[in-house]
Amino acid sequence: MKNYLLALLSSTLLILSFPNTGSFTPFVFIGFVPLLLLRQQFLAGDKKPWKLGLWTYLSFLLWNIGTTWWVANASISGGIFAFTVNALLMTLVFGSWSFIDRKINTRYSFLLLIPIWILFEFGHHRWDLSWPWLTLGNYFSVRTGWVQWYEWTGTLGGSAWILLVNLLLFRLYNVYRNVAKRNQNIFTIIGILLLPIVISQILIPFATFSDAAKKPTYLNAVVLQPNIDPYKEKFAASASNEAFTDSLINLANRHVTSQTNLVIAPETALPLSFLEDKLHTFAFGQQLQEQVSKWPKVDLLIGASTVKIFDAKQSVASTPIPNTSQWYESYNSSVLLTKKEAPQYAHKSKLVPGVELVPFSTYLPFLSALAIENGGTSGTLGIEKEPKILSLDQVKLAPIICYESIYGDLVRQQVQKGAQLLCIITNDGWWGNTPGYQQHFSFARLRAIETRRWVLRSANTGTSGSIDPRGKIIKKTAYWTKAAFSQVVELRTDQTFYTKYGDWPAGLSVSWILYAFSIILMDKARKNRNLQA
Repeated sequence: MKNYLLALLSSTLLILSFPNTGSFTPFVFIGFVPLLLLRQQFLAGDKKPWKLGLWTYLSFLLWNIGTTWWVANASISGGIFAFTVNALLMTLVFGSWSFIDRKINTRYSFLLLIPIWILFEFGHHRWDLSWPWLTLGNYFSVRTGWVQWYEWTGTLGGSAWILLVNLLLFRLYNVYRNVAKRNQNIFTIIGILLLPIVISQILIPFATFSDAAKKPTYLNAVVLQPNIDPYKEKFAASASNEAFTDSLINLANRHVTSQTNLVIAPETALPLSFLEDKLHTFAFGQQLQEQVSKWPKVDLLIGASTVKIFDAKQSVASTPIPNTSQWYESYNSSVLLTKKEAPQYAHKSKLVPGVELVPFSTYLPFLSALAIENGGTSGTLGIEKEPKILSLDQVKLAPIICYESIYGDLVRQQVQKGAQLLCIITNDGWWGNTPGYQQHFSFARLRAIETRRWVLRSANTGTSGSIDPRGKIIKKTAYWTKAAFSQVVELRTDQTFYTKYGDWPAGLSVSWILYAFSIILMDKARKNRNLQA
């Protein structure tokens, strides 16, 4: 019963502190303490480590279900897979640290949980089963006043902060009866807990300052939220790109003025696939281009399902065209229509496992036959070889499609290439009225802080809005409502430390672990020499 209560307490604290499943953020600083106590109890009782693994897995499984249960609204099997596999990965990480700490058994070896967990999160952003929703640094997306220093560290810095406080509180519990050590630990914990928040508050007034040597430039945008049901309307048999185009243009024309520079429409606003080089031959393509020409000085960024044809296989996403020697690839795309140039396309690079990507199909091509179909797409979609930006006149935009907005490294690479504005286009209606779409919106605030860029977010369903470089929400639409709004944003060219150097805490973690093991090896060598002497 005690084991169960500790495992349950840990998952409960981590659930209640997660954005929009409670948002009691301070709880995250004690969320791992019950697990650490559970581990200590097992070690003291000389019980089998694999039994500790079962209780740890239970805690992590409940944590995953309690924070991301809404995934099952789109796919029950996909949700079950995400819960069970992600919890297993977390258990393996925790178990690996536990094993290393037991073998080393030094005063500071318990701190190795920090670099090991950070490397797990770093890797989890970069493989085919990527699911970084529960990155610990994401917990502060509803407390952006605490983490303005993400412009230096990204979310991995927040993960390290959470783990460090948890480990120190666990140590405080163990030395509680020793007054001298207790007081020392209390002051250390208070300092580590409050110093990042104080630094963040100091940074807030400076967060909106761009290069003082340059005259600020601004862009006036209109953001659309057409609110089309993804299950019943968008991909229905009666759906047509022409009908969706009419609806989008009518919605935009209610808000476009002589001052408007850009209209943003959501992910797959044109859901029925078309050949990219043939857009001008379709009635909806002609209608969109004509409307852009009629607007005084407006360009259009719109999401679409697109296709390209090749004479040879390009990637695992390439599919042969029957009875020909050609191949085609399907994409989830951003399309920029301007008055002066041909349409510009950027393809989604971070694909949703199981829905847009068959995991490991690059190495095991036969897995493509087992693809999960959802939302009108199947198999593996094509991607960009590297993050891409789009240009209108002298303005450079970062087109960020849905799931990509939780990847800080991808977004910072777009900014590194010159993006002055972050444009997120998404379709959050798959999950219904759940914490899912709220969390997705919230995470966008962290991208604003990391890069010090304005964020304009156009959602088909869910929530659209604008976020300033401090991560402050300026405008936000209601859920499941047809809406649009205009927003003037500053276009910035300065780059933050994080933009320049990326997830450097991961590199520091590798160095930390190597240093720890070098100390261990030197210590063993010294003991061997002493024995021989």
